[in-house]
Amino acid sequence: PAKKSRFVSVRWQQLALVGLVAVPGVCLGVLIGYFSRSTALPTHSWEYMLTHEGPTWVSQRLIDDISAANIEENLRILTQNTRLAGTAADLEGAHYIRDRWLADGLDDVILTPYDVTLSYPTSPNTVTMTTGDGTVVFTSRTIEEGFEDDPDAVTYYNAYSPAGRAEGDLVFANHGAMEDFRYLVEHGVDLRGKIVIVKYGGVGRGDKAVNAEKFGAVGVIVYSDPGDYGNPDGPNYPETWYLPGSGVQRGSLNGEYGDLLTPGYPANEYAYRSDINNITATGLSSIPTQPIGWEDAATLMRYLSGPMAPEDWQGGLGFNYSVGPGFVAPYTDRNVQLTVTNQNVLRRTYNVIGTIRGSVEPDRFVLYGNHRDGWVYGAVDPASGTACMLEITRVLGALVKAGIWRPKRSIIFGSWGSEEFGLIGSTEWAEEHVKTLTQRAVAYINVDIAVMANDTMRVRGSKLLQTAIFEAAKKVPSHETRVVSEAADMNSKSREKRTGHDKTLYDTMVENTPDVEEQPAKTPRFLELGRGSDYVVFYHRLGIPSVDLMFIQNSDKPGRTPVPIYPAYHTAFDTFDYVKRFVDSDFKAHQAVARVAIETVRLLSDSMILPLDPLAFADKLQGYLTGVRMEHGEVLDTQGVSLDYLESAVTNFTSVAVRLTRRIRDVNKMNPLEVRALNDKLLYLERAFIDPLGIPGKPPFLWHVAGGFSRLNSSSTAFPSLTDAILDDDVGTPAQRLDAINKRLSVITFIIQSAANLLKEAGIAE
Repeated sequence: PAKKSRFVSVRWQQLALVGLVAVPGVCLGVLIGYFSRSTALPTHSWEYMLTHEGPTWVSQRLIDDISAANIEENLRILTQNTRLAGTAADLEGAHYIRDRWLADGLDDVILTPYDVTLSYPTSPNTVTMTTGDGTVVFTSRTIEEGFEDDPDAVTYYNAYSPAGRAEGDLVFANHGAMEDFRYLVEHGVDLRGKIVIVKYGGVGRGDKAVNAEKFGAVGVIVYSDPGDYGNPDGPNYPETWYLPGSGVQRGSLNGEYGDLLTPGYPANEYAYRSDINNITATGLSSIPTQPIGWEDAATLMRYLSGPMAPEDWQGGLGFNYSVGPGFVAPYTDRNVQLTVTNQNVLRRTYNVIGTIRGSVEPDRFVLYGNHRDGWVYGAVDPASGTACMLEITRVLGALVKAGIWRPKRSIIFGSWGSEEFGLIGSTEWAEEHVKTLTQRAVAYINVDIAVMANDTMRVRGSKLLQTAIFEAAKKVPSHETRVVSEAADMNSKSREKRTGHDKTLYDTMVENTPDVEEQPAKTPRFLELGRGSDYVVFYHRLGIPSVDLMFIQNSDKPGRTPVPIYPAYHTAFDTFDYVKRFVDSDFKAHQAVARVAIETVRLLSDSMILPLDPLAFADKLQGYLTGVRMEHGEVLDTQGVSLDYLESAVTNFTSVAVRLTRRIRDVNKMNPLEVRALNDKLLYLERAFIDPLGIPGKPPFLWHVAGGFSRLNSSSTAFPSLTDAILDDDVGTPAQRLDAINKRLSVITFIIQSAANLLKEAGIAE
């Protein structure tokens, strides 16, 4: 009986094991058979949408429905009030976005609050000049001309500059870069106890004060030189788009991302916060900084003593610049005072999050965002982008409300708060939802400044998105001439026979692309993402494929005067009138960028196979490898550093990218499991290039080993972090630098090989 009992027990165990194996197999077979059956399915059914591409008519409908007139009206409404983060006007703007999105038909709209550290002056900051007996002979302006009686206009200041009063002789230090200060010291200028005046440009706002403090300066004054932004002899705004003498670029000195008291974690109610009176962050010094207009800068600099500044330091104030310190006779007894009243305070900021739920894969998200806050009226930055986003949500919402279309994947829109203070709103939201986003986000599309000039569209982003963006641009009519002439085709940079076709935005982009090796470009440029807008947390930290779209000036066009950025940037003159008269009078450029953006959203949210291009990414890696050899090969060879393993990793990645591209072409679209598995590989590809320990020498959250720019050579075409390791003179001994180079090379090689393994059909089992 005991043996029989054991026999029965074993038989039951065997049967159970067979059942465990058979039941999933039967279920899988039923599922595959169900989706492979030939019976026609209703086109609006879930099963049909799972195994078929979205309707073809949607693309053209979305493009056609984007209205330039609507975008213009959006901008007019958005710029009726100031946009400073953390104020009542900021909350009012959030409510306006929320109400518009609910009316547009988005499925869900919420406000997400965060309590974050912002910075405001308690009274207007000033720069003064006094004589030896203390008589004040000059006081700087505190607001732009024409805005003196505007109670909502924000006075001149740099956020997070410490409060304080500095007094001393004045020294001109060009852009305030480290090499500028070294030049002054080498030429006998003692910077200790001095106030330095510097031009915008060259290095970041915060870097100017940090660098000055290292050389003993006690205060920094910064201005926009008319040689870069304006005409000292006129005409300037309102006659032209150039910056008037009272125009001042406000901005944050903070070089980090997110709330300064809760780094790495969301600034919610239960968050631990560090001491608000003891903030340390990249770009923050202990000496006060204040921006002024170029008219006031001319008053301060006209009679500076000391040697004449180098030729490449000169500007457009209408006289030769000297470096100081102090002033020539009869003004030798004069000195300069700088008074800053800034205070760091805890303020509530809001994001507005709107969602269109996906019909088939609601757990996959396409993200689209722009910040809402600006320094004064912010017509170009950021309202041009918000005006486009509101038109995009209107067009998408109309189809969803009518019940005639819904994307396969969810679309999430973000109107971010407090971007101008350090990308705060987007970073806090991403930190709060980091686990979900890293598992489910498909891509992030950023349209901040939609149009700062109206020549051509600039694209910066992940190479995975290059093909999708270019395909979208080929569908969008150009904002310029509608027909390509035969004469134009004879010199066409695209080298294609397309005489008489309607001119597309893609054509315009090619025409505005610089020649390559003295030959006309065949494709538009696709540039690296920097770290100047809300894509930073998504791309550089989380590894979500991201893109930034913006219309810009082509400075090479005849008659163009190159400017670093549109002249009214961050000033009170950045108004609806400025945009309407000088940036995009018919709003056709706004319409074009919105059309590219909405078509890209459709492609990412409604294509069965995610339109991410692994071959374009492989080409980027090959270009980086070539850049390393060309720029640093000789140096590395002399130090015995081999690139063989790096080359092998790049070759392996390219090989599997080719195989994956074939797989994309051949996948059985009637098998949803195959499609989902393929999309998962594409979804996680960019994530594979995130170094979880971060990039040495970079601000926090810059972790993407194949993204961004070298901090020591922004024009480098090699791996940015490897370039920095090679060029960094502050590492210490040669042996320590060599060690840093080998370590960085090892990490990059490992990450590329890991990405290659991710793309293999069987992953680690291969």
